[in-house]
Amino acid sequence: MRSSLAALGLVLLAGVLGAEELFLPMVGQKQGLDGAWWNTEVWIANTTTSTGGFAVVFLPAGQANVEGLRAEPELEDILPGATLYRNDLVPQGQTGVLRILTTPGIAVVGRVFSAAGRGSFGQAVPALPRSAAIRSGELGQLLGLRRTPQFRTNIGLFNPSSESGVVRIRLYQANGTVVGEQSYRLVAGGYIQLNDALHAFGITRGEHLRAELSGGVPCLAFASVIDTRSGAPTLFAPIR
Repeated sequence: MRSSLAALGLVLLAGVLGAEELFLPMVGQKQGLDGAWWNTEVWIANTTTSTGGFAVVFLPAGQANVEGLRAEPELEDILPGATLYRNDLVPQGQTGVLRILTTPGIAVVGRVFSAAGRGSFGQAVPALPRSAAIRSGELGQLLGLRRTPQFRTNIGLFNPSSESGVVRIRLYQANGTVVGEQSYRLVAGGYIQLNDALHAFGITRGEHLRAELSGGVPCLAFASVIDTRSGAPTLFAPIR
């Protein structure tokens, strides 16, 4: 009996250690501006012909998440070809990042949205591997940024590593003129969201701006340009 339990433990441990790792940034379950209440829904699909597995760890914004990055939770089963829908993965009143451990062949996508009136508005957010981060010494570009009476821009920065460091954002006008540079410290496993991010650069009105990102730690970065008339966001992923 003892040997059977030990064998089972080794099988479960092998499943966790062999898991792939994805990150779903910019998730929330929280009150926003202009009466919005942001919600997060996630689809998890097993694209293989064998039973797969997944586990989700929530990494809260504004703090270090070293333990969350190292956590190895037991995987939940997902049947061959099945798609699971979850809208309970982000705690009430929180924003941050979902760390998702999966067996090979599991596809994940999220949607962050707000219900308003007879409809809703939101944006799809891809689940990305650690390798998708802008690495130390690399440059990443966020295009299409705006700050006008009709639009504002939020920027999300997530450090998927166990080291703390600084990420720098250099902002360019459409004609190539440098507006300025701001530095942001990211703790290990830390996520920060810069609401109305262009305000920190003294932009009162500007369109078609570009943010260049660099730093000493890897960074998954996104911009969300929000139409203030409708509240609808548009996601801009970095170009490397």
